[in-house]
Amino acid sequence: MHSFKFLKKFDMKRHIKYITALAAIASVLGAGCKKDFFNRPPESQVTVGNYYQTTSQVQAATNGLYGSAWFGWNNKAGWALTEMSSGNGFTYSSDVNGFITWAVPNGNPEVLAAWDSPFSVVAQCNGLINNMQPTIPGVPQATVNNALGEAHLMRAVAYFYLVRTFGNVPVVENPLQDLSSPQTVPTNYISDVYELMVRDLKFAEANCSVGTAGTGHGDSGSASAMLAKVYLYMQDYADAQKEAEKVINSGEFELLPTYENLFQTSFNNNKESILAMQWIYNGGYDYGNSIQASWAYNGTITGTGDGYAVFGPTIDLQNAFKAEGGDSTRRHSTIMLPGSYYPDLDAAAGGYTFPLTGSAQTENAAAKKYVVGTPADNGGKSAAQASGNNTYIQRYSDVLLIDAEAILGQESGVQPGTGIPLTASTSNAAAVAKFNMVRARVGVPTVTSFTYAQLLLERRLEFALEQDYWFDLCRLDGYQTQGSITSPAHHPIATAIISQQERGTYSNTAPNNPVIYSNKLTPIDANFYLPVPVTEVAQDQNLVKPPVHYTFK
Repeated sequence: MHSFKFLKKFDMKRHIKYITALAAIASVLGAGCKKDFFNRPPESQVTVGNYYQTTSQVQAATNGLYGSAWFGWNNKAGWALTEMSSGNGFTYSSDVNGFITWAVPNGNPEVLAAWDSPFSVVAQCNGLINNMQPTIPGVPQATVNNALGEAHLMRAVAYFYLVRTFGNVPVVENPLQDLSSPQTVPTNYISDVYELMVRDLKFAEANCSVGTAGTGHGDSGSASAMLAKVYLYMQDYADAQKEAEKVINSGEFELLPTYENLFQTSFNNNKESILAMQWIYNGGYDYGNSIQASWAYNGTITGTGDGYAVFGPTIDLQNAFKAEGGDSTRRHSTIMLPGSYYPDLDAAAGGYTFPLTGSAQTENAAAKKYVVGTPADNGGKSAAQASGNNTYIQRYSDVLLIDAEAILGQESGVQPGTGIPLTASTSNAAAVAKFNMVRARVGVPTVTSFTYAQLLLERRLEFALEQDYWFDLCRLDGYQTQGSITSPAHHPIATAIISQQERGTYSNTAPNNPVIYSNKLTPIDANFYLPVPVTEVAQDQNLVKPPVHYTFK
């Protein structure tokens, strides 16, 4: 029983079990709370008053912000929304195929997971922010500041997922102050959620350590990069450019020379990784990366009995790679086509070749990105339903393209609430240089100018299957601060793009001269946000009433 679970997570007088969890996971990077975590009473003598006492305790306190609390999002909800709804993926699987037609009901368990998982992260962050003392005897001040900075950073990240998924959501900074009546909490305006994110990210930028993102924890540079992205969504192009170039000029991050290395377990927390969900292979279900289990074409690839091929890359995504001259490097690392060979999969048997008749979900292709192979392929760091490879939240190529888009946005002169015309172009040397850095890494020809349509295609191909493209489509028509409850934001540009996508299937497998069973769909404005989960609405009807403005403390 969920019983308005996201609010129960915030009631720290009744539910302080998360502190016990922090003690339990102090030695396990990436662990976190299970879905019913905050519905249990304390089970030890560890309390908010006596836990944060030593440097190691403070350092370990933020481990859980990157791992298991994100499982519900990463397991299915995140990719079902972002890849199925965006036209990158197709499935017949009944639990998630409603996302393809934007007809997913509010009782769908993945809708609840999309709500519950980020709010679990918010709850953990609030626990740290509101219970860790600003000064702790015997603990270096920089260590305390960094822990509080990480909590602000990850609260902003969680809200970034929530506001882009649901629109108006409740802003909760301090549950003991904000939630005087847990059953009557309202939602707050989208603009208020963005204000919270900006505040949190500025705090994180000022308080987090510098140059430590390679440890798997966010740092000051991670906060700057996320702030650049938040400003981009707000169409504050000047500040987006400023923050992006702060990250670029710092020299902390860089592009990996080989694109496919980004998605291999041995390259976790590489120089391109700005922020990532951290998974462990030996913690059991909820603690590992389960994407491979769903996406891998068969058990030969995983070696662990899973590999259910429930995700098929759409014909439209396949055509998008072809439109860019084949873009063979990124395509090969993102989707398998018949005859594609992968030496990193089933390496002990000489590698894996995707069959000439291979077809996941009748798409004559299968997913490769986030499919990492057998335990032996990963130095033992893989198990059934639990691979040890990270899930990216943001990487450096995103910052480069944010910088390029921010320059184009300023040149276009559009105002917030109005999308950049797809035909808008720039030959600005700085913008073109960043754009070309991303292209040159994968061997795609460089350019002397680019249009907004070309930049969006670049983003789609660079980040395909990384839970990003749907959010790109949702923002094309500008920063609109009215959510789905009062009056849906308008999406004419995105709707025009989506309506031309080929979301159909093949009649049979290659090379048997298949024909396309074409299917093209057109969303309406209300489809661009998920509904609030029915279990939450049953507990609080205010969640589907007009939002109110949040009063910041």
